[in-house]
Amino acid sequence: MTGSPTDLKPVRTGRYRYSKLRWRILVRAFDAAGGLVAPLWRRLRPPREVATPRRILVVQLDHLGDAVLSAPLIAQLRAAYPEAEIDVLASPSNHEVFEADANVARVRVAERTWFERSPSRRGLVAEVWRLGRSLRDARYDLGIDVRGDVLSILVLAIGGVARRVGFAMGGGSFLLTDVAEWARGRHEVRSRLALLEPLGITPDFGDRALVHVRDEDRAEVAARLLQAWPGRGRRKGRGPHVAEARLHAEQFRPHPPMLAVHLGAGTAAKRWPKKHWKSLLERFLDDGWRVVIVGGPEDPPLSRSLRPHERLVDWSGRLSVRQTTALLERADLFIGADSGPAHLAASAGVLSVILFSGTNNPIQWRPWSSRSLVIRHRVPCRPCHQKTCPLADHPCMTGLTPDRVYKAARRWLSRAARRGAVPVAPAPLEVAYEPDYNPAP
Repeated sequence: MTGSPTDLKPVRTGRYRYSKLRWRILVRAFDAAGGLVAPLWRRLRPPREVATPRRILVVQLDHLGDAVLSAPLIAQLRAAYPEAEIDVLASPSNHEVFEADANVARVRVAERTWFERSPSRRGLVAEVWRLGRSLRDARYDLGIDVRGDVLSILVLAIGGVARRVGFAMGGGSFLLTDVAEWARGRHEVRSRLALLEPLGITPDFGDRALVHVRDEDRAEVAARLLQAWPGRGRRKGRGPHVAEARLHAEQFRPHPPMLAVHLGAGTAAKRWPKKHWKSLLERFLDDGWRVVIVGGPEDPPLSRSLRPHERLVDWSGRLSVRQTTALLERADLFIGADSGPAHLAASAGVLSVILFSGTNNPIQWRPWSSRSLVIRHRVPCRPCHQKTCPLADHPCMTGLTPDRVYKAARRWLSRAARRGAVPVAPAPLEVAYEPDYNPAP
């Protein structure tokens, strides 16, 4: 491992978005060859023209948080094409977001994708071919690649999608019929909505990134909370009146405030140290808060290092995506790293403190909510785009001390209380560096 962050330099991606040099070289060669062949191919086989799309496919093969950020795009596609069927090609990590969305007719779940946390390159070309061929019978009129990814664009082309919209910065633009403008560092929601412009649709940047929650999910979460912290006058039995009581449980009960936390992250480079979490949670418990740990079954079992407490419950791996969002609707505060649950918290509208590593640009990838506060520790090697920090002490996360996070959370709560009801609109977005709140550029 390298000894100091000054020994490392930020990763620059250039024309293509890929951080690894070998991918940039491969994609550049692919574009050069394709640029020579594509004009002849279009003359021999002109694309099928569609005036108004009846069947639309959105390709989203990455992760949970990425899927949440695509919600405004799907909502505005539905508004523009109310008679169309909108399908999503999703991954095992994010399909629940789209299955909960009434705007989506069908969710196709890819068995394997190249966005997996530890992807195998073996059989990758065959998987791209298989995914593309599986789309051909649907005869999609319009396909949108939200990521800017050469392999996703290739899937659309192999699938025979008539009109293909995407970005050039991922490579494969010669396979697209419409190329949207890419702006480096722009928030991902704004980038995805920019994909509407080649279709003649004016995007609305005021939409929230919503995960659709049902009342059954809220009732299930309310029942779990009553079981975890039963109060006086708990209502027993079955029937609609009991379900209604559970749905509104706790809203008028004198319970202590509730903090929801996500202790993990998709990659090691984004995770906050275990000892920092232990110190922070013990401080909130000492203040009288209830603490609920959320997350997926793949998250590291960090809660085992915490001492048992009557106001601490670990529900990681026990809630669906919708149920997690329903729980976050009831929380007073969420704290977590740059990961999927942070975006669920933004959807739920809960006040949040998000701990960003030096991996990504927070202006581009932060949750789409003005109720989410981002904190980072400045390091000269950001952004590194690494999955694992090559430095022994992981300074961008160890430098975020529990005391600083605790005080920032307390200030954020006080600030919200002074302002009263805080709007969930995405602007102005704020990023906190060090102890101060600085407006995002």
